[in-house]
Amino acid sequence: MSVPESSIDFSLEDALAALEVRLDVEETINTKPLTQALEKCLLFTKANNLTDLAKLIKQELDGYSGQPPSDRVVQLTYFDNGGQLIDGLNQYSNYPLATGVRKLELHIKNGLTLMLPKQILTFLSQVAGREVDSGHVSPLEISKLLESIRDNLIQKLKSNI
Repeated sequence: MSVPESSIDFSLEDALAALEVRLDVEETINTKPLTQALEKCLLFTKANNLTDLAKLIKQELDGYSGQPPSDRVVQLTYFDNGGQLIDGLNQYSNYPLATGVRKLELHIKNGLTLMLPKQILTFLSQVAGREVDSGHVSPLEISKLLESIRDNLIQKLKSNI
């Protein structure tokens, strides 16, 4: 028994359309600034009822209200209130960063200074033997994190499209 030709054409057209959408989404993610790519992907996920993926993209854009994923860890450097680098806190430099991509891309040129909770600053000041005023994420660290987010998003989209 043979399959009617119209059914084969429909399947081929569907496959080509799906491939075109996938290539369009991947090209967007690879070529646009990450904020723009995430915004476009968010529209795509909502239009295609990919609820879990839409939620993840929204969190990446705007930031995580709770603990961020384990792959969103950056290296902090610490400064005193005079802007001088404080050495000797390397064991406390890994920091889970919940800040959203929108804000991270704004800080790509100068880095991101984080106002850490008072208890953490007090502890770090005791360990360093001088007052720690802030933690700083360098532009290089932000760039590495943004590329990691981009790569993870591509993988998640590939598995959902």
